[in-house]
This record gives sequence, C-alpha cells and structure tokens, in this order.
Amino acid sequence: MIGSAALFLVAMSGAGQLRTVQPLPATLTLQGEAATPSAWSMDVSLRVTRYGLDGGLLRRNRWLAQSATRATDATPATPAAASAAASTEAPAASTCETCDIDCETCRESDRQARYVMRRRSSLLRTHRAFGIAAWSSLLVTEALGTILAINRPTWFGDGACATDPSAFGCGSGTMGALHLASSFLTTGLYATAGILAIAAPDPDNASVGDDRASSTLRLHKTLAWVHGAGMILMPILGILGSRVSDPEVGRAFRTVHTGVGYATFAALSWAMYLELF
Repeated sequence: MIGSAALFLVAMSGAGQLRTVQPLPATLTLQGEAATPSAWSMDVSLRVTRYGLDGGLLRRNRWLAQSATRATDATPATPAAASAAASTEAPAASTCETCDIDCETCRESDRQARYVMRRRSSLLRTHRAFGIAAWSSLLVTEALGTILAINRPTWFGDGACATDPSAFGCGSGTMGALHLASSFLTTGLYATAGILAIAAPDPDNASVGDDRASSTLRLHKTLAWVHGAGMILMPILGILGSRVSDPEVGRAFRTVHTGVGYATFAALSWAMYLELF
C-alpha cells in the first residue's frame, strides 16, 4: 500500500513538471528538449540556416518549416508515460520519440535536394570543360578562317592569292581542309556543352533574383543565344559561299561568314570569362 502511494506521488510530481502544448511560434525556433544540443536539433538548425527559411522561401520549404516548428512537448496519455517523458536521464529516447513521419519526410526531401544539387554541379563542371574545349577549337578555326579570308576575295579586296600566288596558304587546299576539320570539331564540342547546360537541373531558378550571381547567370544565358545563333549561321554561310558560282555572291557570303565568326567568338569569349571568373 505504501509503495503504491509512493508510486502515485512520483507520477503526479512528474506530471506536474510537464508543460502544456503552446501555439506554434511565428519564427523558426526549437522548443523544449529539442533546444538542447543534440544531433537532431543541430541537423534541423543547419537545414534552417542553409535553406534560409524566411519570407517567400518559408512557403517553398514548408516541409522543413513544419519539422522545425513542431511542438516537442506533448501531454502523455498515462501518469507512467508522463514520468518517463519528464525524466532527464534519457534525453535521447525522448528526442527519438518526437522524430515521427514528418521528420522522416524532411530527411528524405533533404536527401533528394542534395542529389539534385550534386547532379547539377556534376553536369555544370562537365559543361565548363566542354565549353573551354569548344572555345579553344573555335580559336583555331577563326585563325584558319582569317588566313582564308585574307587570301580569298572579300568586300575588303581581291585577296592575297590574286596578287601573290605563292603567299601562305595559296598553293594548295590544305588550309581549307584544316579549317573545315576544325569547324566540325568545334561544332561537336559546342553542341555537347550546350546539351549538358540544358540537361542540368535548376530547381531554385538560379537566374532569378537581384544578386550578382543571378544577374551574371542571366547575362551568360543571353550570350548563349548570341553565340548559339552564330554557330548555326557560320556553317550555312560557309557552305553557301563555297558552292555559289557567281564570284560577287561568293565574295559577299565569305565576308559575312567571317564577320559572323568574329562576333560569335567574341560572344563565346565573354561567356567563358563570366563562367571562369
């Protein structure tokens, strides 16, 4: 009888130490036992800091806000459960009890977000490598094309080969063959870099915003339209310029082809500068 009374008094005193459930706070703060340093509280705090859960981002990351603001102090159903919850000897067990399906959903969503960002980072690194290779190949193509433009008739003159057949690149078709091979290589590298950039996921709309990184990315995308159009026009103009029989039409195509090549190279160089620096 005395033991039962003592057990009852311990249970009642433990229940008196419990606090009632309070309304959810307006700010993202941990409450109760979750506020003490633990693996779970540090994990949630790091996620809140990383995702910047304030304002509009709070609405887009509702699952994380819900996990961070859950009430961690619940009234147990029986006095024995109240005594166990109020005990300070097992904080880890109490923390585990609060990690319900919402916490698991939070962790799964976080794993998915990390996977998407790792995939984006990997694709963009490969895109950068192919972009550098395409820029280097385009540099060689432009150098060979400049020699051909100097030797052949354009709007700026009849070409060096008309006055000096022994000039550099005039004796054979080697220069034209090298220019053609380099243009094919450049087109392949450029197309691969473009496909990788399109395939990279962008769940956060990185180009949307007023910060410097977002404005730089918008400019990078705008330049992509410029040098992308140039990469389409250059081979068309080059093929037409080599196949027409009218010398004046060929001269016009050759001149425009050279000008488009310089503009494309300038736009791609600017985009590469933004990408690397």
